[in-house]
Amino acid sequence: MSEPPASPSTAISADSASPAAARRRKRAFAAKASRRKRGGIAGLIFIANFAAVVILILGSLLFNELRTGLTQARVDTLRAQGSTIASIIAETSVDAEPEPRLDERRARAVLKRLFREPGARLRLFDAERRPLADSAVLYDEITVRPLPPIGPAPPDIGAAAEDALTTARVLIQGAFGDPTEALAEEVATALEGRVAARERFDENGLRVVSVSVPIQRVRAVVGVLTLESADVTTVIENERRGLYPFIAVAIVVAAISSTLLAWSIARPLRQLALAADEVGSGRSQTLAAADLTSRSDEIGEMAEALEAMTVSLQQRIDANERFAADVAHEIKNPLAAIRNSAELLARIREGPQRERLEAIILADAGRADRLITDISNASRLDAELARTNLVPLSMADLVDEIGRSYGSLADGRDIKVDVHHSDPGARLMVAGRGEALGRVLTNLLDNALSFAPAGSTVTVATGARAGRVRVVVEDEGPGIPAEALEKIFSRFYTYRPDGQKAFGTHSGLGLAIARQIAEGHGGRLWAENLPARDGLTGGARFVLELPAQG
Repeated sequence: MSEPPASPSTAISADSASPAAARRRKRAFAAKASRRKRGGIAGLIFIANFAAVVILILGSLLFNELRTGLTQARVDTLRAQGSTIASIIAETSVDAEPEPRLDERRARAVLKRLFREPGARLRLFDAERRPLADSAVLYDEITVRPLPPIGPAPPDIGAAAEDALTTARVLIQGAFGDPTEALAEEVATALEGRVAARERFDENGLRVVSVSVPIQRVRAVVGVLTLESADVTTVIENERRGLYPFIAVAIVVAAISSTLLAWSIARPLRQLALAADEVGSGRSQTLAAADLTSRSDEIGEMAEALEAMTVSLQQRIDANERFAADVAHEIKNPLAAIRNSAELLARIREGPQRERLEAIILADAGRADRLITDISNASRLDAELARTNLVPLSMADLVDEIGRSYGSLADGRDIKVDVHHSDPGARLMVAGRGEALGRVLTNLLDNALSFAPAGSTVTVATGARAGRVRVVVEDEGPGIPAEALEKIFSRFYTYRPDGQKAFGTHSGLGLAIARQIAEGHGGRLWAENLPARDGLTGGARFVLELPAQG
């Protein structure tokens, strides 16, 4: 069996709008999409959304680790320092008689000599939780700061922002509890003989590291020494300022990524929407998205799919318009003949001429009926192929069944129908609709029997080749002119050699429908002439090729 001849370049036909053409475009689009660069816009979205977040996470992790280490180191330092001072006070400033009691004057003197750490605050409480000493007033320190300028001062934006942040921090931190109560709880824990260490906020809203150490004489707790340090907060504030570049970078990255997303997604989608609106409103026949189909991402795939869909719809519209025009032309012919015969029939009362006119009317009415039936079948075929699911079926069994039914019909015309299989044991499974594929075979056999001369043989052969199932129908008729090998599959085209009745007996839709069904199943149907015998054409061969079912 030879391969089909190359089809010439022709104008868009009704077959181009068939489900087979749509499936071919879909397969071509899927193959092209699979070669595209994957993760285009999807990758851009993920990278853009997570880049700024990763920067902030890394900065926060670094910040939290530093804060935890500094806080623990400061707690250890204050604990050691407080234990030493508490031991000295217990040895020098506690009266044992009549019961252990802290001497306030001596304790203040000891504290004034021992504690001179800048940035830290020391408080002394007795056993009744009364404050006895506070390093903030113990050393009579004077705060020195420059006087404001004389006259109206220019607004200090930085200072105003710092004051606003401090106020906001105090308000937020104050919502978590009263600083005085937090200190009282810490002192109460120390009066129980345990060292209390924690982070809390002081009266000014500053975060401080605080350690409260009990002052004990033997086992009696006579007071509490509390050491506070805000230098960790100062370090943390400085480190927080170090995060500002990270934040700035994150903001810039987010702005850039948002701009990229808007430019690469929102803008082309808007362009596609406008192009689709142009087509929908009738101002354009094609989708103007050539610059988008060249993109190697999902936007390019969508633009190509929309463009293909627009072309397919336009082809369907054009095909329907041509089909409607062809239908009107074909139906008008028998109707015109019927009208003319009826007008003449009214003038002729009797005789052979009247009988001839009646026969013409009956023949043209039958021709119109066949046309309407075939046109209805052809117009309904697209919907049937699109809506019906394909099921596995055996082409060998289908050919045997149809061959047996046509064998009995051909006997009356002295024509033999010969069915043979290249592999008799093969079932030749395909995915399809039995009714539709049976119609292809009946159309091919009808066509072959109409051309086959008396005493000849119509051969139906099956076989498999390279994952394709083939059914070949051959006749011993006059063959097909080379220029008509492709035209015979056009709608309403009829070819009959001289000496055969053609007018009114064939609608010209049988082979067109057969090819439409074949392409709807992902296959092909073509015609060719058999090798010549004695210088004459040896007949016609029609080849149906379908994908084999794995």
